Amino acid sequence: MASYIVLEPTDAVKLKPVKAVSGDHTIFVRDEFTVFALILPFLWLLTHRLWWHALMVALISWGAFSVLGSYLSSAFVVSGLSLLLSLFVALEGRNWYLTALRRKGYEEVALISANDLSDAEILYFYGASKPAEKAEPPADTPAKAVLKSTTGNSVPDTENTMIGLVEYHGRS
Repeated sequence: MASYIVLEPTDAVKLKPVKAVSGDHTIFVRDEFTVFALILPFLWLLTHRLWWHALMVALISWGAFSVLGSYLSSAFVVSGLSLLLSLFVALEGRNWYLTALRRKGYEEVALISANDLSDAEILYFYGASKPAEKAEPPADTPAKAVLKSTTGNSVPDTENTMIGLVEYHGRS
């Protein structure tokens, strides 16, 4: 299963006027290693509109590596450094994209585990439209039932009185 980070625009973001439908501007970003960014990091950054990152990758890969390659006789070193740069973009590219969206005014609202994008959308929009249900408190726990049957007295009903594996009712 993959993790999808769900981002929605804040109220301060000015978006193009469209018909007011809930979830029109919701963005789902799959949190994963990107193979396309490993193979062609410059093009991947351009497709995600990360202009400054693309410029830095281009300057590093074409400028520094060509200068480094002219001083070193081994092409393996330059190829290895280029592969490391591509690996870095493939691992961190999604974080750069999320950071760019946050700067534009989007905020993270959910993290969803799903098989694919359509499942993530269904899980998010179904859960967002349905209000959270309040959990009912449990009836009697087995420990309270045993105490009632052995002592004959009713056990005080207090919340969060459990320490470790046994219940503690304020008695020492």
